[in-house]
Amino acid sequence: MKPPGLVVRRSRAVSAMNMAMAVFVLAAAAGFLLDRPEGEPVPWLGGGAILALVGFHALQSLRNLKDTTPLLTVGPEGLGLPQATDAPIAWTQVAGLGASRSMTLFGGGRLDIELAPEAFARVRLGRRLFGDAVVKTIGPTFSISFHAQGLDHKATEILAATAAYWPPRDIDAPAGGG
Repeated sequence: MKPPGLVVRRSRAVSAMNMAMAVFVLAAAAGFLLDRPEGEPVPWLGGGAILALVGFHALQSLRNLKDTTPLLTVGPEGLGLPQATDAPIAWTQVAGLGASRSMTLFGGGRLDIELAPEAFARVRLGRRLFGDAVVKTIGPTFSISFHAQGLDHKATEILAATAAYWPPRDIDAPAGGG
């Protein structure tokens, strides 16, 4: 088995910046709650909600910072999605690939992958709200999206890496499609 040509992981820089920003907001919210003028009521409900939400974000960012497991691999065996499938999706099971860009500052865009029905049935789809990278696309029936925001490679780079393997070429066909 050959090593993958591309391994995509979470970006440690983006995770560290998210964590630092969350810690700063946590400190500011705690300071706001605890340093109130004499006699002024403390907004515990709103402040507590902010502390809980931003605290969860800080913990999630810390978890992402420590996580070094691959989210996607591109190699001769196919597309590996370790969190969504037990085995790589063979290139012959990929019906279409496309990348779209993101307008966000650290956006990596999205890789849209159309699969054969039997390959699609093996994929465990996540929820984008919970930060999962592999989700169902809104479009075609047997398509998934791999969200590359906050990762160490953009969707366009991933798509370029797939060119070595997809679309599958006939071994007996001459190089260059002639």
